[in-house]
Amino acid sequence: MTLTNEQKIQFLDIIIRHDFKTFILKVFNEVSPQDKYQDNWHIDVICAELEAMLRGENNRLIVNIPPRYMKSIICSVAFPAFILGHYPKESIVCVSYADELSKKLAMDCRRVMETEWYKRVFPFSRLAPTHHEIMDFETKQGGGRYSTTICGTLTGRGGNWIIIDDPIKPADANSDVLRKKVNDWYGNTLYSRLNDKKNGKILLIMQRTHEQDLTGYLLESKVDFKHITMPLVAMVDEYWEWRKYLGNSSISYKCHRHPGELLHPAREGIEQIEQYKKAMGTLAFSCQCQQSPLAPGGNIVKWKWFKSYSLKSIFNVVHIGDYPEFIQLIFSWDLAIKTGRENDYSVCICALRTSQKYYIVDIQRWKLELPALIRTARDYIEKQRKLCRCVAKNLEVRLLIEDVGCGIGFQQGLKSLGFRIDPIHPQEDKEVRLKNVTPILERGDCLLPDMEQKWLSDFKHEILGFPNTKHDDQVDALSQLLEFNKCKIFDWI
Repeated sequence: MTLTNEQKIQFLDIIIRHDFKTFILKVFNEVSPQDKYQDNWHIDVICAELEAMLRGENNRLIVNIPPRYMKSIICSVAFPAFILGHYPKESIVCVSYADELSKKLAMDCRRVMETEWYKRVFPFSRLAPTHHEIMDFETKQGGGRYSTTICGTLTGRGGNWIIIDDPIKPADANSDVLRKKVNDWYGNTLYSRLNDKKNGKILLIMQRTHEQDLTGYLLESKVDFKHITMPLVAMVDEYWEWRKYLGNSSISYKCHRHPGELLHPAREGIEQIEQYKKAMGTLAFSCQCQQSPLAPGGNIVKWKWFKSYSLKSIFNVVHIGDYPEFIQLIFSWDLAIKTGRENDYSVCICALRTSQKYYIVDIQRWKLELPALIRTARDYIEKQRKLCRCVAKNLEVRLLIEDVGCGIGFQQGLKSLGFRIDPIHPQEDKEVRLKNVTPILERGDCLLPDMEQKWLSDFKHEILGFPNTKHDDQVDALSQLLEFNKCKIFDWI
């Protein structure tokens, strides 16, 4: 029997209506037409878990998966549209860490629901013409999708579903303050917005960012969440089972993933993943790609990351051609004006910079009050500047000083002597700032002199022991040095 085109469309519509994965493929082609859909077993597993929630078999689910593996299209775009297609009275609250991301996902979801094929597949679900804002649109039956950001407003709003898609960005996850803010907002505000605490559904899908991120917080709570983890590279034998339903029948599927096997080899090969790991650094890769956050409190920096250079050769004009062209002489300061025995030191890291690497020339520490420190700093800067003139005729000198507290007076004192000052405004705590520059260190882009220096043993002790060492002034100065130039990378072009 030959089907007419109209019959073929009707048959396909039935499949799209009842098979979530087929619906996802249709959504993908709608919102991402420039990309090629690449099928994989992990999509089947996620679909099966979400369909189980829709059938009421599970009300709490956490999915940890690397970025760029379709989690947002599946969970924040396709799934709300699929829910409202079947149950147009359902109210859904969707949450992401950034307003721009929340808006993009909401726009994509609404665009799907306004297509002719969606209206044909779900003829009883229509958007209300009087309430169709991007971040807050409703169906004619009174359901809808409301979008907000973490710590955003939810006054007077509630939902039968809460879908949380990446609640914190990786750069913020190392901040105890910001992590706690996210977790507290969930516990004190978001959870209370479930219309039915017993039967309401909560879906969290995210890349891991820290042991105490929202996934960690929820797994430690007394609430029983089903938890599935999909690392980019399998670390142990993984056995996956799922069922695919169509009408009254179902088919069972299985997948065995061996250690070392990639999540989606057709999409990303081992070479791309190794490059990804090198660029991100081990800590970020372990969290975001392997879904295995490293415990805080251990050594953040490894000594093997520091490469060495010949201090004797680098200041010998005869051999300077062996090195890349130096473009900056940087003095990174961390100040502590109090001179008591238990107080931190005032520290300066003096470093030469090329377009890609940092050569630490010298590190000095003092316990001096402000007037004496300004005089000492002036002499020290002049000494190092004269010493480094041999490596570049037009070497740019930069002084990095925090623009707070005693740093303001220190800046003024040096500025009156003709030095250029770059005021620094740190936004994160000390541990976060160091973790943010670990990829630079891990790549071997920060070099130390090969000759034994008096300051080297103290530097090594403090860097490797942080955050459990008594002093952290050299850590701050190093983080400031690397973070500043990471942000100011175009200053010298």
